[in-house]
Amino acid sequence: MRNQHYRKLTGWVVLASILMTGCSVSGPAFKPVDPIPEGKGVVYIYRQPGFAGGGVYGTVTANHTPITKIKNGGYFPYITNPGPVHFEVSTEATNEADVTVEAGKEKYLKTTVGMGFLVGHLKFSEVSPAIGKSEIGECKLLDPIEP
Repeated sequence: MRNQHYRKLTGWVVLASILMTGCSVSGPAFKPVDPIPEGKGVVYIYRQPGFAGGGVYGTVTANHTPITKIKNGGYFPYITNPGPVHFEVSTEATNEADVTVEAGKEKYLKTTVGMGFLVGHLKFSEVSPAIGKSEIGECKLLDPIEP
């Protein structure tokens, strides 16, 4: 009986470790887009490295077009024309954010993990450039989703 309890406990510890550490990004370190292309703006979508919910990742879309998969410790510079952009991030649920892009300017869209029914949910929040610049430095570049 005691041996069975030990195996069950060990299984839960291993599962929790996998879910909490998960995959992290191994791309190049953060580098700002400089210069921002003429007549364009950039939205940095990022997720700070963290222990909790590390294995949770989701697909990010911009105006319903998949652009990247956001992962623990990753960032993606979305360069686009000025105007409104509708972003979504999807796991078992979808979260949305609308960002107004301005020519020559940068915006920061932070992704955090909240708890869902079976897995964590990713949530967007637009943060000030001062906060975004201070938080994104530890992040690594994510690959784009090719059309």
